[in-house]
Amino acid sequence: MQPTSEAPPSRAVTLAVLGLASMTIMANATVASSLPGLRAHYADIPHIDTLAGLIVTLPSLAIVLSAGGMGLLIDRWDRQKLLLLTAGLYAIGGTSGLWAESLWGMLIGRLALGLGVAGTMNLGMTWASDLWQGPARARFLGMQGAAISLAGIVFMLLGGFLASWHWRGAFAVYGLILPIAALAFLALGPHARRIAAERARPQALAATTDRFPWAAYAFIAPLAFLFQVAFYVTPTRLPFHLEALGVHSPLVVGALMAALVTVSAPVSLMYGRIRARLSAMTIFGLSFVLIGLGFLAHATASDWHGVLLGSLIAGFGMGISMPNYTTWFMARVPATMRGRGAGLLTTAFFLGQFASPLVSAPLVAWLGLAGTFAAVGMGLVVLGLGLWVAQAVRPEPVPVEA
Repeated sequence: MQPTSEAPPSRAVTLAVLGLASMTIMANATVASSLPGLRAHYADIPHIDTLAGLIVTLPSLAIVLSAGGMGLLIDRWDRQKLLLLTAGLYAIGGTSGLWAESLWGMLIGRLALGLGVAGTMNLGMTWASDLWQGPARARFLGMQGAAISLAGIVFMLLGGFLASWHWRGAFAVYGLILPIAALAFLALGPHARRIAAERARPQALAATTDRFPWAAYAFIAPLAFLFQVAFYVTPTRLPFHLEALGVHSPLVVGALMAALVTVSAPVSLMYGRIRARLSAMTIFGLSFVLIGLGFLAHATASDWHGVLLGSLIAGFGMGISMPNYTTWFMARVPATMRGRGAGLLTTAFFLGQFASPLVSAPLVAWLGLAGTFAAVGMGLVVLGLGLWVAQAVRPEPVPVEA
């Protein structure tokens, strides 16, 4: 089965798939600005600092545990029903901070949010692989990376603005899933019905001979994990590094953090052109080298100017990295297993997010903040150079895979 159509996707379909992808960025950080008010509201609860931290991290844990199963459901179940189910979980769990009276109810809501994100993110990734092929897929995934980056900026600012009114306000941002899911349900309905009809045909039994590309996954999953471990060193450690450099203004800290995302968005838009000229392996190596150099700039910075330079350099690496993972891996996954492939790739990404603070904590204790950025940066540069050597030893074609 090849669930693609000859006609290019409509604007509504494009906006729907971009919308599903952009909602992923809200899973964790959107409510960060609400944490001080939440801690004050539940100050009488033992271990409130730890429990407040779980408000941020629990969705990632739920995504890690459920993404693979969601991927299998995409391949075997009605995608429209799955969209309604996971969008409902997303909306109910995400907005739980608005209506849940107890902290425990809110924590359960964050787990439900993670389940919803696992479904909507995998649906977006699978639809992107189904409806766009070859160079068009590379261009669309670059657009998707830019949309995610821009959505991150908008949602963070909106969450902070609403939290300034009331600490529960930031949780209202999750309600945006409802109009996006409605658009996706209407725009993707004809494609979902066509795929369901193709699955029902006798010829679809041939799909049982398809084999999942475990060798490709064994290569891409560790890279995706390391990428996210490194990426989340920035939001978890850079604010404290800036404080050590004498930067205490939350506005300046936020601007320096946003600089990375601001650079990565336009770079993601250029991904299709970059991929037409460079192999995927070369791009992997380049992204790790650039992120590593950015971290080394953080480590050697004497004031905020050096940190800004590091964020700009790392932003280029981030911008070309995300679409490259999906383009490279999903091109190797059979059409009948794209949901499963999306789920496993999502698992690797969010496992890296969840593990990042655990990985960096002993480094900070041993080397300090500047030393941690230096060690991680050097490791990323070495990894990137190693990927370039691998490309030289075993060249990969430059044209985008079909």
